[in-house]
Amino acid sequence: MIPQPIDFQTLPEQEARRFHDFLNVYRAELFPQDPPIPFEERLKGWRYPAQHEVSRAFALLEGTRVMGLADAEWQDDQPENHDIAWSFVLVAPEARRRGLGRILAQTLLESVLLEGRTKLFLATYAKIPAGEPFAHKMGARRGLEEHTHQLLLEGRNKDYVRHALEKAPLERFELVWLDSVYPESELEALCEVFQIMNTAPRGDLEFNDFKVTPEQLRQDAENSCLHDKRWWLLLARDRTTGRYAGFTEVSWHLNRPAIVNQYGTGVDPAFRGHGLGGWLKAAMLERLVQDRPFVDRIRTGNADSNVPMLRINHSLGFKPFLARVEWQLDVKVALEGLRARGKVLS
Repeated sequence: MIPQPIDFQTLPEQEARRFHDFLNVYRAELFPQDPPIPFEERLKGWRYPAQHEVSRAFALLEGTRVMGLADAEWQDDQPENHDIAWSFVLVAPEARRRGLGRILAQTLLESVLLEGRTKLFLATYAKIPAGEPFAHKMGARRGLEEHTHQLLLEGRNKDYVRHALEKAPLERFELVWLDSVYPESELEALCEVFQIMNTAPRGDLEFNDFKVTPEQLRQDAENSCLHDKRWWLLLARDRTTGRYAGFTEVSWHLNRPAIVNQYGTGVDPAFRGHGLGGWLKAAMLERLVQDRPFVDRIRTGNADSNVPMLRINHSLGFKPFLARVEWQLDVKVALEGLRARGKVLS
């Protein structure tokens, strides 16, 4: 089998459906209790990618059957990290440990190197044991250990939520809600507050601080609407200066309204020590319970080293749900190793 380049934006629907089914099998390994992604949803994502998103994908096919898929993605409007790409290499469960991942990986590495990408990041999951040995064989080094944590709302710690809301520092800070829209007048301030996430633990992963621009926020909001995603952003604002001190955000897809993902939660280092993190998360949880009573679970990702945020999450009732490791790969070094061992194509 020889890897074939795949352009999901133009792929005929019949072929796209085969890749869709392949990806849903993989997703079911990680989230067996979740409903599968509908074909129409995934196809829309392929047909209308986010602006400035670059993707290079390759597949291994056995007749019409998808045996493996590799993909690397990056944003071409992020010059501060012009040398990195985020990737995955997937092989059908029944075909793992047969060298197919190595074949796909070499082709992918050759492709991204031509694009000037010299560092590749990939993730492995404890639920798929073949992933970690593959990362080692590729010469990747462990970068960051993390977990997705899940809160079943019926098991939330109501006492902690009540206490966090009661002791909120209302004399100094106020809460500001934004629902799926970024006001033009707030874009610069929002860019600044989102960049708080540059202070989040990144382990041994090597990448530069990211920058957020107003244009990126406009595009993100437009893309979310196009792809049937909705979100709430909750901010804590200093009453004296008007400066945003911290935030938390959640999102859900209209096809899966009962499952909410909580993405960044951050507090500016200058404002830490006031209990803002616990207050923001408790207030968000309280609104979800009140305004979206059909939500049954919230998921959030945390580095295992992020002790302050883990303390808040555990207090709310979040439990470890999915173990994940982020790996970093030097593209040139990995290619040299693969070529030294030889790539067998059949």
